Amino acid sequence: MKVDLHNHSTYSDGLYSIEELLRIAKKNDIDVMALTDHDSCYGCIEAIEAGRKYNILVIPGIELSTVYKGESVHIVGLFKNNFIPDEIKSIADVIKAHRLKRARMMMERIKDIFKVNMDIDKMLMGRDIVTRGNMFQHIMEYNPSLTRDEVNKMVSNTSPAYIEAAKFNTKEGIEFLKKNNCLTIYAHPTLSKKEIVEDVIRLGVDGIEFNYPKNKPGDKEWFISLAKKYNLLLSAGSDFHGDQNHAMIGTSTIDSDLWNKIKEALK
Repeated sequence: MKVDLHNHSTYSDGLYSIEELLRIAKKNDIDVMALTDHDSCYGCIEAIEAGRKYNILVIPGIELSTVYKGESVHIVGLFKNNFIPDEIKSIADVIKAHRLKRARMMMERIKDIFKVNMDIDKMLMGRDIVTRGNMFQHIMEYNPSLTRDEVNKMVSNTSPAYIEAAKFNTKEGIEFLKKNNCLTIYAHPTLSKKEIVEDVIRLGVDGIEFNYPKNKPGDKEWFISLAKKYNLLLSAGSDFHGDQNHAMIGTSTIDSDLWNKIKEALK
């Protein structure tokens, strides 16, 4: 059994539509997957319905952007009983509006500072959530002579064009998700500074993404030990976006035993 609980679609910064995402999941023998677009739940119902077509159980979710001591921390929320409260939808609408405004301002700065080609209106057209991943993809498309490293510097948080995204602090984010029917999973803790990992866990997450494509040597074992210490569920996700910076869906999964524990907690 293959269970992958962290994936993205065009409803945030993934490259594939819901239909395409489910088709790829089927090709990679996925039995259960979660749709966890950034600060967005817009594609969840569509994904559940598409999952029935491909005989894949889709868990609706969201990847909430938060900040802890100045560091970006993402929390995956998996909706219990496939129910998405109105408050989540309302917050997603607020974040959507902010991200669209921020993306336009940041791309205008990038264009002015770095003198690159772009079509901002085209990039924003039809998008529910715009992230720096979308900005990166757009600049690469319109400036094929640039390297990935050069474009990464333009959209990084150290770029002179950078504008901070609206974020919860991590404690508030976890509490918000729990209040709104979510099982909370610490996403890709390997990307966090090591000294804050246990701090984040102690804020009250239900689980930890122990299996992740970019884990460093020893990370998986460390995260398993933390799960035992804090009585956490063990989750996994490929963080599939469809681009070169992220892994293929099905790369990082959990087995049926770990899935059954999460499934029970989702009731």
